[in-house]
Amino acid sequence: MKEIIDEFIKNGYLLNPELVKTLQNIDYKFFLQQINKEKHKPIILNEDILKALQEKNELVSINWNEFDKARVLYEKQKEKKIYGLFLDILNQDFKEIKIQKENNYKNDEVVLEEIEDNNNLIILKNYNDFEKKRDVEAFTNHFRQRYNVMKNILINRVELQNTVSINRIQNRTEYEKIVVIGLVSDKRITKNGNLLIALEDPTGIINVVVGKNKSIFVEANDILLDEVIGVTGSSGDKIIFADNVYFPEIPSNNPLKKFDQDVYVAFTSDMQVGNKLFFEKSFLRFIDWLNLKYGDEKQKEIAKKVKYLFIDGDVVEGVGVYPGQEEDLLIQDLYKQHEKFAEYLSKIRKDIKIVVSPGNHDAIQIAEPQPAFDKDLAPGLHELQNVYLTTNPSLVNICSTKDFSGFNILMYHGFSFPYVAENVDTIRKAGRISRPDLIMKFLLQKRHLAPSHSSNLYLPNEKEDALIIDKVPDFFISGHLHKTIVANYRGVTTMNCSCWMGQTEDNKRRGIEPDPCKVILVNLKTRDVKILNFKENE
Repeated sequence: MKEIIDEFIKNGYLLNPELVKTLQNIDYKFFLQQINKEKHKPIILNEDILKALQEKNELVSINWNEFDKARVLYEKQKEKKIYGLFLDILNQDFKEIKIQKENNYKNDEVVLEEIEDNNNLIILKNYNDFEKKRDVEAFTNHFRQRYNVMKNILINRVELQNTVSINRIQNRTEYEKIVVIGLVSDKRITKNGNLLIALEDPTGIINVVVGKNKSIFVEANDILLDEVIGVTGSSGDKIIFADNVYFPEIPSNNPLKKFDQDVYVAFTSDMQVGNKLFFEKSFLRFIDWLNLKYGDEKQKEIAKKVKYLFIDGDVVEGVGVYPGQEEDLLIQDLYKQHEKFAEYLSKIRKDIKIVVSPGNHDAIQIAEPQPAFDKDLAPGLHELQNVYLTTNPSLVNICSTKDFSGFNILMYHGFSFPYVAENVDTIRKAGRISRPDLIMKFLLQKRHLAPSHSSNLYLPNEKEDALIIDKVPDFFISGHLHKTIVANYRGVTTMNCSCWMGQTEDNKRRGIEPDPCKVILVNLKTRDVKILNFKENE
């Protein structure tokens, strides 16, 4: 026992007494080795951390200082909810209370604090592994990790319980029922009009045929390269004849959650401050409405109940985003663009919690995940106490209480949307980028924000693919296409937000027709949605 304690102390860790007993019966050096791999490490180790490592072979990045504080409160029987939240993040199979408490997010830190109201907000997922150098192996490990996560989601389906590896069926020539999970490495239509899919797993590659007369043909034809899918069918000579194709999907029994209080949340995006075509008067009208200075009494009564505002990227126009952009700029200086945006947000009443994530126009790396707004770039945003800066994508929880787990809001600006719109047959035929509702539904079905390698620029990460939708959200918010559309898919409210600018020549070239100055407003008690139009002739 003393040997174990000394070994961990030497590495900078303190051990919970119960954990010491457990470590005597396992390979504690392997546990220590795994812990030491983490960039940000806990100080005090307990059995919950060990359990998370044993089940996932790695730890999710969280604020370990706050984890320790929450653990102390839990052990003293003063506060169980916060610690339950952290355990939920570490291990998604944790079955205890999953309650989130208020945090004040600045500079990639989560600081827990006691508050008077129930309008809690916590950033569940924010990505910070941006400095690491990437090589070819990083891309390989990235896709291997993605495959494993997707496989774990798919294998929970009853139809895919008897999955076998590809190398075990490659040489089978006789008819036999087959269940397999793999990554789509190739897809084409044969001379006979059938669909031929090359399916790959870590053990090998095999061809899958979907007959043109099969009921699943249209759905299968929408499959993108690099997706992870499940297939059931019959074996042939180094081939599988598909009967059904399965996707990670959102569970069909996912509930439409409602809050017991009359609270509203507003969603918008794409201000693009700095552009000559920015509708400043309209945006200030929106701010006046939030501040109860605009609208009739009924409208002001609703505005009073708005407790959250989500802004999903492209807060400024940026500089050098597209050729000839300098001709479209009213504010030429990038720092002044961000300064002006912060000035607008500073006018909003302070009881509204504002969540801001970046987009492709913002002065942040375009590769996803995108980091949150840097303090050097946007000091004004960091000074606002009611503003929470997140990465793109991010997952934010609001309105948690003692008896309610709150709403999970997935934020993603939408860089992959045009690719999906052009490469998925059914979406292309239905209207391309004018149908962000179909795009968002498609991505929920795939449980990934950019399923295909070519759909976006991304930073490979062998520990965590930031674009996997591993936790089912209650709201999925996006922007980028400047189109206001709200839909629902299996209990998830999908929202593509409006913009606050007119149509530029670049918009015309890309086929974007703005639907400006609209705000999506959701009543969390009823889940009713209103679309407010603040457009003013300017």
